[in-house]
Amino acid sequence: MTVTIRKRQLKEKGKYALYLDLYSNGKQSQENLKLYLENEKGNPVIKQMNKQTLAIAEKIKVERLHQIQNEGFGFKQPEKKYNTYNQFFLELLKERRRTGINQCTWESIYKHLNNYNKSILFTEINDRYLEEFKSYLSNKLSINSASSYFNIVKHTIHEAFRRRLIKEDYAIRVKCIKQVDTNREYLTFEEVKLLINTECRYEVLKRAFLFSCLTGLRWSDVHNLKWKDVRDIDGTPHIVFTQKKTKNAEVLPISLNAIELIGDKGDDNDRVFIGLRYSAYFNTALLVWVVNAGIKKHITFHCARHTNAVLLLNNGVDIYVVSKMLGHKELKTTSIYAKVMNKTKIEAVEKLPTFSF
Repeated sequence: MTVTIRKRQLKEKGKYALYLDLYSNGKQSQENLKLYLENEKGNPVIKQMNKQTLAIAEKIKVERLHQIQNEGFGFKQPEKKYNTYNQFFLELLKERRRTGINQCTWESIYKHLNNYNKSILFTEINDRYLEEFKSYLSNKLSINSASSYFNIVKHTIHEAFRRRLIKEDYAIRVKCIKQVDTNREYLTFEEVKLLINTECRYEVLKRAFLFSCLTGLRWSDVHNLKWKDVRDIDGTPHIVFTQKKTKNAEVLPISLNAIELIGDKGDDNDRVFIGLRYSAYFNTALLVWVVNAGIKKHITFHCARHTNAVLLLNNGVDIYVVSKMLGHKELKTTSIYAKVMNKTKIEAVEKLPTFSF
């Protein structure tokens, strides 16, 4: 069993395509590496690029030889081959692009993978590589972001093992990055009333933000909300929609106050909040609106969702019910708001008058 690199000259003078010739058990096959050597013409930069391309080809050659040897020892080979782990990650990313689930996060991780090393072979995936990449993420990102990113990387390693692209599931032996509690900003009942009584540059932004405070919908779901999603079920207004982030179908009862904010019903396929868009202008308008209301907090649109959770909990709604209303898959995701509620209680106790005994 042998694997050799072969150059094939292209029509363009001085340019070559790289192939692998594979010989195993009397059978011969060929694989196009889709790697190319450019015409150097005494150019030191192109010469260095060609040197790097040949190094990648050499790595793939070693990888293929390893696979052929495994096949000779009776190990079943995967149906699809990838030159590098980066290519495998890209295929998983394409599925995220199709569904939209966590796409931005996956896109960012893919950039970090390529910045760290553009051509990691599966034979180079091991505990050490994962530990080093974990350290790289920890140095580049906040702790919680690094934790989320690394969990996704570990998921892809699990998947690579499941597809028999690697011999061991190395991700099992590498610990996750422990997340830390963060301060989730929210508005109190009194602060929401201040916003209601303060003018906002964009009326649609004001209505959409307050609607989120009353329903807990994320910006993406408020933005995509259509009139056909607003329905009357047994005399109570509901929103029947699919969460853009999780793709979960939800049936959410909403208050009459929330209905007041959306106004007169339009055509079924029309957006409820026409003119609402994500832009620097709208983000700035939100910040100015909050400041003009006399609120000294850094409030983003997502804080409206936090506000909804805290308002429900502070008014006696069970945390399990709040979890379902927010569309959380796990109760621990909602428990962060219970901590916020306890903080509110502490602040209330501190406002008690002081007596002299």
